[in-house]
Amino acid sequence: MNDQELTTWMTAIRHRLHQQPELALHEIHTTALIKQTLTQLGIRILPYSGETGVVAEIGHGEPTIALRTDIDALPLQEKSGLAYASKVNGRMHACGHDFHTAALLGGARLLKAHEADLTGTVRLIFQPGEEGHVGAKLMIKNGVLQGVQAIAGFHNMPQIPIGTLAIKSGALMASNDNFIVTIHGAGAHAAMPDWSQDVIVTLGQLITSLQTIRSRNIAPDAALVLTIADVQAGHTFNVIPDTAEFKGTIRTFSATNRKLAMERFYDLVQATVKGFEQTVTIDWDQGPSCVTNEPILTALIAKAAAETLTIVPALPCNADDDFALYQERIPGFYGFLGSGGTGVLHQSTYSCDDAGLIYGAKFHLLAAKTMLQAVTQGQLAKFKPSVESAVVNSLQSL
Repeated sequence: MNDQELTTWMTAIRHRLHQQPELALHEIHTTALIKQTLTQLGIRILPYSGETGVVAEIGHGEPTIALRTDIDALPLQEKSGLAYASKVNGRMHACGHDFHTAALLGGARLLKAHEADLTGTVRLIFQPGEEGHVGAKLMIKNGVLQGVQAIAGFHNMPQIPIGTLAIKSGALMASNDNFIVTIHGAGAHAAMPDWSQDVIVTLGQLITSLQTIRSRNIAPDAALVLTIADVQAGHTFNVIPDTAEFKGTIRTFSATNRKLAMERFYDLVQATVKGFEQTVTIDWDQGPSCVTNEPILTALIAKAAAETLTIVPALPCNADDDFALYQERIPGFYGFLGSGGTGVLHQSTYSCDDAGLIYGAKFHLLAAKTMLQAVTQGQLAKFKPSVESAVVNSLQSL
């Protein structure tokens, strides 16, 4: 099968997936299509206890390495105007996980064709639920990394030209902590604020003061973002409400700053609310740590991929990806693959170019062979598991 035939094959799969997007942990149709395709290719599917997601293997013996892709979509109304646009109202593959899935299936087809040349086993991980950072945690709990000694994957980037792979050793994508804060006070007539414990005033104070975490607690040259993205309070012009709520996220590239930001967040919120004689509920959602590329593996994959792809430096990205959970346990590489589309990730007008699929498929073939060789030769032996999760977990009792 030549490049054009493989591209046509992957494109048909991608368009089917794009028209039937499914949200995190509800990827029933997607899972069935992946299993059907792998079965047709003669690739063995492993037992997996999750309701969605697929694990398969190509090759035999040790070592075992893994390739991972994500398969879920977003709750977003598509406005791309594509001929194969989503047929499901309010759902869209606005992050290109359909591109990722089709590319790994293409990579699987290439690997199956080269199976006799593989010096070990390649595990294929089709992960559900990346959006909301629940999928990797679930797959790891279900044993998907058992026996795996290295892992690789990529995320498409429409701003990067097709045929280009952007790489960076070390921290590539930010950690993610989300929060929901509910302030409990006492409502009253808007003209009689002295009878209230006004949560609107407290809310306004917190929206401003929480930004001092970034400006007054974190070094000026360190990357940290604290964004309040959703605010809910009241329903009319003449009633002070009983409660107010806000939601947001914190992103950073440092485990130390992540811990500090969380501590200061709790301190400021609790002290401010107490000062206004109110109470508060903080719902803290600890997301993935940083996507952190193992330096030796990054260099090896970059060298191998340079035969097919243009390699450029990647800038750190404040978005997160639960690929980080795999990298906390085993050496891993994650890159940004050019998909030459329109819009940006998570945007209703997002699109990517099917011409980029062949480079995704070839990336998987090259990465798999590189990892098998690196593990066999002991080049990744110095890897130590990350301690970032332990650092942040110590704060969960707050």
